[in-house]
Amino acid sequence: MAGCQSDVDKTIHWAKSSQQKYDSYSGTWKWQYSKKRDAKYILWTFKNKTKNQITFTRVGLLASDNKTSMKERKINLYIKPFGVTSTTMYVGDLNLDVSGNTVSYCKYGQPPKKSSQPQYKKPSTQKKYTSKKPKKYDDNFTLFNLFLLLISGLLIAVFVAATKKNEYKRYVKNFPVIFDFADNTIACFKKYSTFQGKASRKEYWYFYLFTVIVSVLTYLIDVSIFRKDPDGILFINTFFAMITFLPTLAAGCRRLHDVNKSGWWQLISITVIGIIPLIIWLASKPVKEKNKY
Repeated sequence: MAGCQSDVDKTIHWAKSSQQKYDSYSGTWKWQYSKKRDAKYILWTFKNKTKNQITFTRVGLLASDNKTSMKERKINLYIKPFGVTSTTMYVGDLNLDVSGNTVSYCKYGQPPKKSSQPQYKKPSTQKKYTSKKPKKYDDNFTLFNLFLLLISGLLIAVFVAATKKNEYKRYVKNFPVIFDFADNTIACFKKYSTFQGKASRKEYWYFYLFTVIVSVLTYLIDVSIFRKDPDGILFINTFFAMITFLPTLAAGCRRLHDVNKSGWWQLISITVIGIIPLIIWLASKPVKEKNKY
């Protein structure tokens, strides 16, 4: 045993997870190292320094007397000549304050091959019921999640105050732009399916700004807090898009009326290149003279 141990360089780390985590800053996968008191796993990394074939059979953790075994794990970890590999052992259920050294056991050669001959098994008459285990997530309620909730709460508070101006005159006076934004957004919701009449630039673009802000918020809440798959269905974001689809069309139609254009011109956005003139019309000054709308 001592011979193969001397052929291998070992590094031991305490880790929070048995899997590597993608680091978007460096663009690489990294182990989540931690201090001993916060660890859930022990991570061994073995580097073979020789041309020998080595197989590690067990890893473990000793108590503070370095004699008593606190926990062991049987493994069948093959390291090819000059190769490198890693393994982990769960220790989240142990009192690490009384732990000592780690241990590992190895032997020369490859692990025994499993028999290639298929063994006959009597077919079972009982139906097998399998269920997928729910995916486990680490506790990841970060300051970013709290920030999302605060922004959402602030947005709701602004709209509540905008509907009760007499009770919040002081705030309306101090923040005129914010409450102007809320008033025009509320006006578009009141004209939920009204395609007749006209809408000012301020009314249309404030409502558009509202839809962009809330769309981003609902997307981030779906992904970050409720852990929806970004490639799957984002339930809150999709629901918001559904309830704002009609008022967005209606507001666009009224804005085009304000520049003496038919609301049907919104359909040119389907051609993609038609988005450019559509944006120019939506941002144009109102046409007061000879406006048939």
